[in-house]
Amino acid sequence: MDGMDSVDDAVVPRALYEELLRSYQQQQEEMRHIQQELERTRRQLVQQAKKLKECGTLVSEMKELRDLNRRLQDVLLLRLGSGPAIELEKVKSESLEPEPELQKTFSEEANTSSYYPVPAPVMDKYILENGKVHLGSGIWVDEERWHQLQVTQGDSKYTKNLAVMIWGTDVLKNRSVTGVATKKKKDAVPKPPLSPHKLSIVRECLYDRIAQETVDETEIAQRLSKVNKYICEKIMDINKSCKNEERREAKYNLQ
Repeated sequence: MDGMDSVDDAVVPRALYEELLRSYQQQQEEMRHIQQELERTRRQLVQQAKKLKECGTLVSEMKELRDLNRRLQDVLLLRLGSGPAIELEKVKSESLEPEPELQKTFSEEANTSSYYPVPAPVMDKYILENGKVHLGSGIWVDEERWHQLQVTQGDSKYTKNLAVMIWGTDVLKNRSVTGVATKKKKDAVPKPPLSPHKLSIVRECLYDRIAQETVDETEIAQRLSKVNKYICEKIMDINKSCKNEERREAKYNLQ
């Protein structure tokens, strides 16, 4: 019996030792995984820091490009005899007839799917004055309608509603985005194109909206490339609605 007691005393510490050893090995394994995860996180933070630095540089460059773009617009508008861009609210830009070379340049810019504007400095846009909101370059819209537009869901609906705010349905129904006749109808007559200047304002507003959701330049470019498509759809919807109204009136008059 004394021998058995001595064996039991020897076995118990051995079992405890093995259990402690296993626990220690597990903890070491967990620590190794934690260290690997920390190293991975550190590398990601370094990459994010580099991206933030690059973004800061891009923002500065974009502001400079925006300033140059505004100066170029002022020069072009002066050549057209309409004065600086900031005074455009006093002039009906729809009545301007650009020179052929300038009109071609504007049309090519408006039809370039990869084109998207450089965001304007904050102080140049979205200024409230007398119930109006300044969208940039002398374009003003109703303040209440502008605030309603900000809660609009989706790029398509936002762009279409903004186009109506800027041009109005009476202008849109008699215009086209590019000024080129549709190929779906053989006898289609081309309509006057929308102002490239105002189209750029639409793109800038949409850019500012998208930039609040993502910094992915590829995604931003893809979403902005659909602006012409959205406005074209809105023009077709307006014309369709007008035709339906004319049919209803004709039917009513016959009765």
